Amino acid sequence: MYTLRETIRMLLLFGGALLLLATKDVSGFIIQNGAARAAVCLHASTIQNVQLKGGAKVKIGHLMQIGGLEADGDLTGLKMWPTTSEPMFRQLVDVILPAMHYDNTLGDGSCSSQPLRILEIGSGCGLLGISLAAHGEKVTLTDPAFPFRDTNLSDSEKHEDSMTTLDHLQNNIDLNGNILEGRATSAKLLWGDEIDIEKIQNGGPYDLVIGSELLYYVESFPALLETIRRLGVGGVPIILGYKTRRLGEQKFLDQAKEHFNMVTERLGRKHEGLFLATCTLKECVDERGE
Repeated sequence: MYTLRETIRMLLLFGGALLLLATKDVSGFIIQNGAARAAVCLHASTIQNVQLKGGAKVKIGHLMQIGGLEADGDLTGLKMWPTTSEPMFRQLVDVILPAMHYDNTLGDGSCSSQPLRILEIGSGCGLLGISLAAHGEKVTLTDPAFPFRDTNLSDSEKHEDSMTTLDHLQNNIDLNGNILEGRATSAKLLWGDEIDIEKIQNGGPYDLVIGSELLYYVESFPALLETIRRLGVGGVPIILGYKTRRLGEQKFLDQAKEHFNMVTERLGRKHEGLFLATCTLKECVDERGE
């Protein structure tokens, strides 16, 4: 079993290589040159114009590497992980979301133009959620708000520049305010935390819960499972995008099958090892007689 440090190191090595490839427009993930200093505290942060294929161009502040940071939790969300976000975005906007809009047809047979309410868990930098909000949906992006500091700064600078991962996410939402027009908001959600989960539930209802690249740390599975079990009450579908890296993905899916009816599908031939798992609570399905 991998420790958290070993898991993060493996992900960083993989993610860094993928991000370099992404500048060559791999699988429709486009990063345009001209990165600038981010309007956030960390000196290593950059802002890049990113466009998921079929989506709007958005600005994302992120770190190319997260070494030299002190933190009270997992900082992998400070980096972009385009592996699953790009094909998951396309599947959502091309297939899943249009079908959900169709299900909300009006009396005259036309599809509802009202945006769907989407909750994203483990948003990280916010690439997927911000892109969906730019597409026209109403998205609540969540993060556990781990505090972190740059160890290269002096003690006084660390105090001034300390921030949380939720601050980092909100900064990225603010960077895209002109195209989001209020459709994206951020909220604190530490998996398994009763108070956080209740606040998120009170902010609903939601039409859909999504998460991308969440199944990389086995020790977080119980809290993640409890969180999505609570958020799935009422039959809200939960869609998780993931890449099989043999870090325990199947173990989580096996555990989730005790509570959820689950359909797993591959994300296209070109994306080997990428999957979507659509989960619906069993008791909710049974109550509808489906």
